[in-house]
Amino acid sequence: MQQRHFALPHLLGAVLIWVSVVAQADGLSSVLSFEGGGDAQGSRDQYLDLDYAFVGYSRLLASVAHNRSGSQNNPITTRSVLLGFRTDPLEPLSIGMDLESWGKKDSLETDTLRMVMDVSLQHWQFSLRPQWRTLTFSTDCVRVIRRFCRPEEEVKSTGMAFDVSYYTDGPWSFSLGFARHQYDRDVELLALEQRLEFVFSAATLELSSGLEDRRNSIAVFYFSGDALWSFSWLKSISRVTSEASFVQTLRFSTDLSEQWRLRLRVGNQTLENGRDPVVFAGAGLAYSW
Repeated sequence: MQQRHFALPHLLGAVLIWVSVVAQADGLSSVLSFEGGGDAQGSRDQYLDLDYAFVGYSRLLASVAHNRSGSQNNPITTRSVLLGFRTDPLEPLSIGMDLESWGKKDSLETDTLRMVMDVSLQHWQFSLRPQWRTLTFSTDCVRVIRRFCRPEEEVKSTGMAFDVSYYTDGPWSFSLGFARHQYDRDVELLALEQRLEFVFSAATLELSSGLEDRRNSIAVFYFSGDALWSFSWLKSISRVTSEASFVQTLRFSTDLSEQWRLRLRVGNQTLENGRDPVVFAGAGLAYSW
């Protein structure tokens, strides 16, 4: 589940930053933000993000994230690093690129190249994000099969995400998103073939359950004065287990001063049929200059 929790804050966090500083006459400010949180099962996460104003109103993006699961038997710590670039996001056409690394060493690691194209009209914004990813599965073979086992297995993945947003003349905005991923190997065998428990560690199998097949999302935003409210709903279907996971998140952010902004979030995540609900919450600060 770690990867799914990581994707949503960055999707909505980018919108929060944009709304909070879009009124700057000379372009967008630089923003450094930190957020931490956890869930009822004992998981903990931290995010540090930099959105830096660069030459010609372009943007340099950097992000570091850390997540530790609350499992008593098999706690897993994952880390993520992202470096990105965007041309001026206030122009009708903005393009960019991200390089992202995620995972746990000696278990499952992913390296992603993502292209970004945003088209902005008077009330609409359309975003297209194709990506190419390499997944590295570390093996943990028992002695009796070690001679047939390679130290690592690689899987290539391609994906495409599409988002459309509508900005009204009033305080409301709306967003829809869809993403789909393809894999060059049958990763669903990780859940179907019990013998693979002798090849991959429990951490590897747990992390692989978060590999997406497709994702749908809806978000509603309400901006009033210096405060922004948002509610989002996300459905993610695992490529490995075919299970659907649902995440609902309520967010609030407001200016504390000209440079500081407070961010709060609360929500829950459930599996199909409402099983195993998990409540989570987080808080953070953003500094702009």
